[in-house]
Amino acid sequence: MGFGAIAVAILLFAVLVAVWFYGQFIWAFTQWDLANVSLAPFKSLAQLIIVATFVGGTCVGLWCFSGAAWRNRKPGRMGSSTNRRTAR
Repeated sequence: MGFGAIAVAILLFAVLVAVWFYGQFIWAFTQWDLANVSLAPFKSLAQLIIVATFVGGTCVGLWCFSGAAWRNRKPGRMGSSTNRRTAR
């Protein structure tokens, strides 16, 4: 499974958790049941969010696997501590 598909799965899991939270707490304890809300106007926005999440996850995956994420790393403390150990 690619990074884009994993990103979409994480997004859908987050939506599932939000729906669970709404159903468990808000809908159960209030009168706000969203019965008169239509989701049809938000269809294109939902598709845009899913596609953008997939493309963003794919780009992050390519960035990580290409090595560009670690190409400009500067050596940290590990370089200086190994030099002291070998000097003994």
